[in-house]
Amino acid sequence: MAREHPTLDDLREVIRSCPGIDNHAHNLLLPAHQDDDEYSLLSATTEATGDALQDAPRSLAHLRMVRQLRELYGCDQAATWDHLMRKRRDLLAADHDGLLLHKCFEGIHTILMDDGLDDGTVHPYDWHDEYIPGKTFRIVRIETVAADVVRGMYQSGRLRIGPAIEDEEYCAEVWIAFLGAFETAIAECIRDDEVAGFKSVICYRTGLHVTVARDVDIATNGLDAFRDDYLPDCVEDDFRFESKGLNDCIVISTCRLLTAGRQQTGTAKPFQFHTGLGDNDISLLRSNPAHLQPLIEKFPDVQFVLLHSSYPYTREAGYLATVFKNVYLDLGEVFPMVSRDGQEHIIRQAMELTPVSKLLYSTDAHHWAEIYWLADKQFRQAFEKVLVGYVQNQDLTVSEAIDAAKDVYFNNSNRIYNLELDLPEPVKVGHFVG
Repeated sequence: MAREHPTLDDLREVIRSCPGIDNHAHNLLLPAHQDDDEYSLLSATTEATGDALQDAPRSLAHLRMVRQLRELYGCDQAATWDHLMRKRRDLLAADHDGLLLHKCFEGIHTILMDDGLDDGTVHPYDWHDEYIPGKTFRIVRIETVAADVVRGMYQSGRLRIGPAIEDEEYCAEVWIAFLGAFETAIAECIRDDEVAGFKSVICYRTGLHVTVARDVDIATNGLDAFRDDYLPDCVEDDFRFESKGLNDCIVISTCRLLTAGRQQTGTAKPFQFHTGLGDNDISLLRSNPAHLQPLIEKFPDVQFVLLHSSYPYTREAGYLATVFKNVYLDLGEVFPMVSRDGQEHIIRQAMELTPVSKLLYSTDAHHWAEIYWLADKQFRQAFEKVLVGYVQNQDLTVSEAIDAAKDVYFNNSNRIYNLELDLPEPVKVGHFVG
């Protein structure tokens, strides 16, 4: 039974133990790919790749991760990175009951998983259900759907390339067939109870400045891009959608379908967008969520979720989430990629203007279970520092801060993703050590 006058200790207990709905994460690697050269736990705290990754061990985020992994793996405080990686291999080899994995998912009740990041190297989304008390829902990446549609058309003989791309009438027919198949696939996902929402990585491909124009212009731009930039290369194994007219068109098409679903049923599955922080494949200037404002205004019935704290554009994202009813800000990826001080500043920036009802918890964990553990642990540490400070400065009462914690961890995602879950009694997560 709740106390009539909760204390700061009660607040700390809620922050440390409230179960979370992880509103954005990714699949874990299959055992056979844990030691692949292209995957390294070094990338848990950085988006750097290639030669730039060599400097990651000198970052505050990495050094903090090393200290916390010593705790997780049961190593002494002198353990080096190489020692930790050997210890990790030994633990996984001997961990037949998945005890390490169960520990890494402590604190997480439900996962909304973007399973479009990898193909063939990771566990299926529902495999993760074994390690959480709730379940794992899918977040469908629309660019992956589009690529699968084109690949299927080519493999079935319905798509010819080479000289055929010079035939404008043929290209127009193929474009109409592609768009119809793409929209059918998205519509099926809207009806699928296993799908909680959708995601676009247009930020990586052509930037967040989606052109909102007349329907005929959007369709024409899509056709031109499909013919000129895409058809010549679409049979390559590593092809992807990265032509502005085409990417804009599938984003707008998805928004239209989500709008129709909202108007027919009264509810809509949210649409997540990668914003802000990314590797050197992204245009930092075009990753500012402010570029999405015309799209947000055009589709007021679509629930937009701005991912990754939009770092370093957190304030811009917070502004959009404040002035538009249909916009929410995800507080993920900066845990564990940013220093402790930076994480606290990011939460404060998000709360400067944005209502607590618009903020969502996530880990953005991928490939390694340890990232779930690190992200959850570090989020709770930063959130406690910020909320306790607001109470001590009389910006919030203890009761208001407790409600804020429950909303950010669980209630907000439960509401906007229409999950219809009950907030469980808190379970101590047992990893709150600096």
